[in-house]
Amino acid sequence: MRITENAEEVFPLQMLEKITSITVKNFIKAGYIGPEDYQDFTQTLKMRYLSAKERIEGKFKSDSLPQTYMSSVIKNMMLEELRAGKKYKERSIEFQKAAIIKGDKDDSLSPENRTVIENEKKHLQKVFLTLGKDRAKVVMCCKMVWKIKVTDLEFRDYLQGRDSNGAEKYLDFDDKEQNQDIYQRLCMITNLVENKNNKPDAVRLWLSKKIEQVITRLNANRISKYDAETFGILLEETYY
Repeated sequence: MRITENAEEVFPLQMLEKITSITVKNFIKAGYIGPEDYQDFTQTLKMRYLSAKERIEGKFKSDSLPQTYMSSVIKNMMLEELRAGKKYKERSIEFQKAAIIKGDKDDSLSPENRTVIENEKKHLQKVFLTLGKDRAKVVMCCKMVWKIKVTDLEFRDYLQGRDSNGAEKYLDFDDKEQNQDIYQRLCMITNLVENKNNKPDAVRLWLSKKIEQVITRLNANRISKYDAETFGILLEETYY
């Protein structure tokens, strides 16, 4: 695409060329796309902008610099392209996993990476809400299996007004405990609260099915493809 410039415009086409190029390069640097995708994305963004040029520029309120406004518009267009899966699907799983593993406590994370993580944390919490009456129990069990402290509020949420029968003493665990020990604790907690006589394996199988359900819902109608490993990482990011 050849772009000619009218120097009198508030939004000269030369500015569009420059901002589009910078935006795509920033997304390449962040790991969203590869260098080989540079040309495709710059052309796509320029065509999208020019096709809606009158509408976009008509919304400019002069309360910011023209280049700041254009940068915001182009960045949003880029994010829309990525969400649509154009040139992105094949990299999304690896990028998402890398972003989550790196963690939002890392000061070197780009704003785009932080946005990915925050969105995924919110998504997980929404998925937990779909579990209905099992939500609090699943959250408590998952936190203990991944050795994340269960808060008093979360335990009361699980109790739902029932008597604990002293089950809270089994919430504390040693980081060196094996999974079998954790499931033994969960078995004691749930049996005391729910007045049951289950075995640890029954609790483990129940939770395994619930986690599969959560992972399926995390991945539903989305580019993301969580597995047990990345689910655990996301859980830690959400509740630590």
